[in-house]
Amino acid sequence: MSSQKPGRNDPCPCGSGKKYKACHAAEDRAREVSAAPAAPQHPIARDLEAAMGMLGDSDMSRVSEALERLGSLLAGWGPAPGLRFDATAFDTHVSREFERMEDAIERDAAQAKNALRLGTLRELGTRSFLEKLRSTLLARATTAGLSSEDRQALCLGALLSSTPKGGRFQPEDRPVLDVVFDVQFREWASRQSRELASRMETLQAGGALSEEAVDALRKAGEGEMEPLVKYVEADPKLASRIAQEGRERATRVESAMRLGAMPSVFTPDEQVWLTTVLWEPLNALKTGSSDKDRTATVSAFLAAVRTALDSDKEFLAGMLDRLRIRSKDATLDEATCAFLSDAAVAFEAEPVRMVLAAILTSRNEPQARSAEEQVVRADLEAKTRWTAEDLEPYRELLASMNLPAPAERIRRAQEWLRSHPIAM
Repeated sequence: MSSQKPGRNDPCPCGSGKKYKACHAAEDRAREVSAAPAAPQHPIARDLEAAMGMLGDSDMSRVSEALERLGSLLAGWGPAPGLRFDATAFDTHVSREFERMEDAIERDAAQAKNALRLGTLRELGTRSFLEKLRSTLLARATTAGLSSEDRQALCLGALLSSTPKGGRFQPEDRPVLDVVFDVQFREWASRQSRELASRMETLQAGGALSEEAVDALRKAGEGEMEPLVKYVEADPKLASRIAQEGRERATRVESAMRLGAMPSVFTPDEQVWLTTVLWEPLNALKTGSSDKDRTATVSAFLAAVRTALDSDKEFLAGMLDRLRIRSKDATLDEATCAFLSDAAVAFEAEPVRMVLAAILTSRNEPQARSAEEQVVRADLEAKTRWTAEDLEPYRELLASMNLPAPAERIRRAQEWLRSHPIAM
């Protein structure tokens, strides 16, 4: 037979006298298909099949184990984009619900905690969030170095994040959202660690803590926060009491700042930097007219404050250290020391809210560190317009005072002013 493939209507090379399409064409096509190289398999195709097999198995223990593994992976990766509910929305919702559910917590702590979970899932477990979670989990499943169990757990989470194209769905029916909530709630509790420890120390002094709580508090003092977080998670009543104490503390600090009874929590360079980077959203907040405009401008201002804090990692840490040190200054009166101690805890627990309160309500100006700094600041405040060049004398002064971090802060304010000049 000829090695060249005949046309469909040509005589079949086998000599049968039939046309090729009616004789050996089908057999030759089948042989070509079987000889063709197989299409490359997707890297996680087998893991997806294994995850689907878990969902089809009547024994759901493997699903439970995979979801536990998924939670461990999410916790280890931290609050990465796509793997958590919106941080601001989550913190706001959980804090608000703790306040609203105080009576329910007293009646039945377990039921109240379950209600918090359901409310959070219904509030934040939207279709768009699930879609983003699904794509992020699938992308993470291709990460090099993962075990097959890790990949299958991620694929299972992705499958459970799938939503129907149309119609309604119940977020509480998606166990992958329970995993996200549990991980994020533990992170929320960990961020409150200093306030939790502070409040629990007060309770311990009054003899109101169990041996387990005292042991958890001791380990927290040694830097091991996990036992303390677990203890508070298991006792919503304690969490409610701590939340109430936090609200009372923040109110005391805000009131003292508003009345001008206590010193400013900022240094002069911190105030200049905040004024610079928040000038535009602050002006928009002051000039907003309708309720709709005001809601949008308040949201924009809050977002700007959070961005400012995120962009200057040393700002909050430096301020908190300064407040704690000053709260132990024997030359200050007892009321001032108590205010500075309260402020350190309040600003660490709710930095955006407290910085916002300090900017909008504080009556006292930051205290200059030298007479020269006071003069330079007065000259700067007398100007009707701020440019990068206007801040240069202040930056040079701070550098000459051997204050590198404040000098760097003013340099970044100068960078901002080069594209955002301020008209006072």
